[in-house]
Amino acid sequence: MSEVHEDKERYLVYRIKDELYASPLLDFKEVIEFIKPKVVPSMPSYFSGMINLRGLIIGVIDLRKKLGYHEDYHLKPSMLICETEVGPLAAIIDKVEFVIYFSPAEIQDLKIEGKVDINCLKGFMQYQDHLISVIDIKKFVSNIEKENEKVDLQEKAA
Repeated sequence: MSEVHEDKERYLVYRIKDELYASPLLDFKEVIEFIKPKVVPSMPSYFSGMINLRGLIIGVIDLRKKLGYHEDYHLKPSMLICETEVGPLAAIIDKVEFVIYFSPAEIQDLKIEGKVDINCLKGFMQYQDHLISVIDIKKFVSNIEKENEKVDLQEKAA
């Protein structure tokens, strides 16, 4: 018997260190195996570099570093490819866990300060015995791009 998911959206659940995060599945173009990025000098520490994905040069951010984690990756990290205003961007994560159906109304909005820009943190959802942080990955990635633009403008003005 199949479950009815009429009012629910699909979320991709992924792991960074020991924490679970989720973002709407449709925010991702694809999930790929880790490709070692080419380092670009003078970039923020969370910007890992560039990769060539089927002839397309894509910037790579390290979500682990952006979220404040600094230990090594899981043995087989993955990359989430997101479409942004300026083109695709890859985000390194430790591991893709699963896809779940969740109603946006089931996401609990908790007003807290943390490692994630509070405007990008949609809230939290309970799934079985897991508390999952729900991130608006498109907004999160766009904010990173805006931060980089500000740094570029400040450097040019100096």
